[in-house]
Amino acid sequence: YLTDAEGTAQPPPVTLRDWQRLFRFRTTWGMIFGFFGTIYVLWIYSAWLPAYLEMERHIGIAKTGWIAAIPFLFGVVGSILGGRLCDLLVERGFSTMNSRKYPMAGSLIGTAIFTVLTAVTPNNTLAVSFISISMFLIYVSAAAAWAMAPVAAPANCTASIGSMQNFGGYFGGALAPMITGFIVQRTNSFYPALLVGAAVAFIAAVVYLIVVRGPIPPMELAEADPRAYAD
Repeated sequence: YLTDAEGTAQPPPVTLRDWQRLFRFRTTWGMIFGFFGTIYVLWIYSAWLPAYLEMERHIGIAKTGWIAAIPFLFGVVGSILGGRLCDLLVERGFSTMNSRKYPMAGSLIGTAIFTVLTAVTPNNTLAVSFISISMFLIYVSAAAAWAMAPVAAPANCTASIGSMQNFGGYFGGALAPMITGFIVQRTNSFYPALLVGAAVAFIAAVVYLIVVRGPIPPMELAEADPRAYAD
C-alpha cells in the first residue's frame, strides 16, 4: 500500500515528543485497549485450558495434552488467514484501516459468542469445538491487529505504536491468568471466568469499532492541538 516514494524514502527519526504525541490520538488508545481484550481472552485459554479440561470437563490427564493442542492448531490457521483477509478487503475497496478494524471487531464478537457457548454447553466435544473456533477467531483478530500497526501511524512511528499496542496486550495477558484463577478459586467453576472473558472480548470489539478511527497524521503536522485527539 506504499507508494514508491514512501517505500524508499528514509523516515525522520522519532523524537521523544513524537512518541508522546501518539498518546493524544484515540486510535492509539483504541489499539491499546482493543489488543488488551484480544490477548486477555487468548491467555484464558493459553494458561488454563488443560486445567479447564480436567477440572470442568473431567477429561483424564492422558487425553488432556492432545485435546488441548487442537484449539491451538486452529489458532495457527486463523493467524495465517487473518492477514490474508485484510488483503482481500483492501482489494475489495476497503480502506487500509477498515480492512483491519472490521476483521478485528467481527472476530472478537464471534469469540465472545463461542466463549459463552463453551461455558454453557454440557457436551465435551462441543466445548472443545467452540474453544477451537474461539482460538481461530482470536488469532484472526491478533493478525489483523499487527497488520494495522504499519498503516495506523506514520512510517517513523510504526514500531512505537506497535509496542504501545503490545503493552496493552501483555497487560491483558498478565491479568487473565490471575483473574481467572481467582474466580475459579472463589466459585469452584470456570463458568463465570469464561463469561468474564466473553464480556472482555465483546468490549474490545466495541472499542475497535468506536474508538479506532483513521490513521494518525504525520507527527510534524500533529502539533500540540487538543483537536488532534479526535482525528
